[in-house]
Amino acid sequence: MNRRTAVVAAEWIGAVAGVVAAVWCWNHAQVTSEFGPVAPGAPSFDGTEYSGSWIAVAAGLVTVAGLLVIDSVRRLRSGSAGEPAEPSSPEDLGLADGVGPGTVEHRGAE
Repeated sequence: MNRRTAVVAAEWIGAVAGVVAAVWCWNHAQVTSEFGPVAPGAPSFDGTEYSGSWIAVAAGLVTVAGLLVIDSVRRLRSGSAGEPAEPSSPEDLGLADGVGPGTVEHRGAE
């Protein structure tokens, strides 16, 4: 196994661990409490409290896991030296029609 494959495997393991931790944090963010009746004969009710801190940590973990997956896909698609496998030409990027970087005409700036 070469270094690139090991890094990709580590990123996938990190992404899965991040998603598992995010689910744990999300489940930890919700606390349900049961309250008795307010008046005699009234029904009891449940109240749910959400902790914004746990939800923010879960969102951060999902974001990091997504970035790890994106980076691992980039590593798998790149060449052996980390360079893109095939360099993109302007025609491949759809820039041949004059849209995008290139010569810009400035009218009225004479």
